[in-house]
Amino acid sequence: MRHITLSALLNLALITGAGASEDLSSVWRDLFTRCRIAVETGKDFDATGLRDLGRDVRTVAPVTAPGVPFPLISGYEVAEQRWEVPGSRFVVVEAEHPSNRGKSKRSCEIKLAQRAEPISTDEEELLRATFLVERDELLSTGGYEYWNPDPLFSTNLGIRLAGNNPHGCRVVSFLDIETRSHSQSFFMTSSAEQDTACGAAPRFARP
Repeated sequence: MRHITLSALLNLALITGAGASEDLSSVWRDLFTRCRIAVETGKDFDATGLRDLGRDVRTVAPVTAPGVPFPLISGYEVAEQRWEVPGSRFVVVEAEHPSNRGKSKRSCEIKLAQRAEPISTDEEELLRATFLVERDELLSTGGYEYWNPDPLFSTNLGIRLAGNNPHGCRVVSFLDIETRSHSQSFFMTSSAEQDTACGAAPRFARP
């Protein structure tokens, strides 16, 4: 507990001294909490104050290999609902991915809007500190466990619900950012249901 408290204090100090960028981290933390709670509880996403951008269906192409006469992984469709944060660089994308026996697995992502400025290195540091504060608080409840995604980007942080959500799924929440000069800029936060056998009836009507 002493380690968690010290870590939280150090990260809070960084957030407090961030100046104008603090709004970015505050908006992000609010959206992250909304996404996480929706996926962990199976309830509707709280879109209060957000602008509805409507629903769409995204097609994921099958994975093929030269010389193989059949797809290695079949293609599929993902139903998506998008919201815009007025005056912010963020959009929220809630999606339903096909699972087993007509069920779907849910994800809720925070992304940068089209043509929004990429996350800077200073903003990355601030968002990383904000995530660590949030993670320390969740871990202290005893209902969560450490879970970090593969180290592919300059920031790779995550946390996992200790048990299953109401749909029988493990739920992971993570922050991925890439700001290194030799790599393409990248930002995504997501809370998502895992496991192939879990899921619930689709919630989104096809547009």
